[in-house]
Amino acid sequence: MMLRDLRETAGLSTTQVAEHLGSSQPKVSRIENAVSPVSRGDLLLMLNLYGITDPVEQDKVWQLARAGRERGWWNDFRDAITPSLSAYIGFESSATALQVWAWGIIPGLLQTEAYARALFAGDPARTEPEEVDRLVSARMARQTRVTKGELPLWVVLDESLLRRRIGGAEVLAEQLERLAEPLPGVTVQVLPSQVSWHPGLNGAFTIMEFGEFPTVAFREALTGDTPVEATVDVQRYTLAFDHLRAMALSPAESRDVTASAARELWKEQDK
Repeated sequence: MMLRDLRETAGLSTTQVAEHLGSSQPKVSRIENAVSPVSRGDLLLMLNLYGITDPVEQDKVWQLARAGRERGWWNDFRDAITPSLSAYIGFESSATALQVWAWGIIPGLLQTEAYARALFAGDPARTEPEEVDRLVSARMARQTRVTKGELPLWVVLDESLLRRRIGGAEVLAEQLERLAEPLPGVTVQVLPSQVSWHPGLNGAFTIMEFGEFPTVAFREALTGDTPVEATVDVQRYTLAFDHLRAMALSPAESRDVTASAARELWKEQDK
């Protein structure tokens, strides 16, 4: 979280912060990683220690922290989703716009149910069908704001995703058809495989805008999306995304390429 960046900028360790709070080092780490919520009192103590004393700036950080921990529909799935994913969804539910660079899989907000199920079922860490069912239900629920046109979404996809047969040819074909006919408020571009170098080579990421609150980036990792909130780092992600969409096919060209890939998959099925 932003708190970790502020602490590191101040040159402090989690142990020093814990001593200032009269708490434990693991608790500070859990707060920084959005695993445990932070109280307003602890937050103010931390911000004062980091030199953030302006009440307006303190309130902005508090509001952002609240956005990540507020109880929402996703809490009904806490038996299946991890605390870090729950925190991520909390931010996502408060965002006013998203920009996504998709490198390994189709973004969850655009996945069909069959594609999502194939992803979860193929994960060796998911062994129980009931858990897969819960995860799929949670993923479909996440899409509500997109399907209602309440969350503008701009996605740049690596072209390799049009060939990666998650769930098999039929599942991928249906997924590509969805991408080829994006909902209002959704823009999809495809970055051609011929582009040898681009600023997304280090992995997938998402940029979330919050209107009056600072923009936050999340970089994708095996154990969950890691927040990046330092202004200079978020600016680097924003610049990278601007370059990616400039290098990608236009939305119209991307629709054509995606629809063509879907047709090829259906032809295979008919043979």
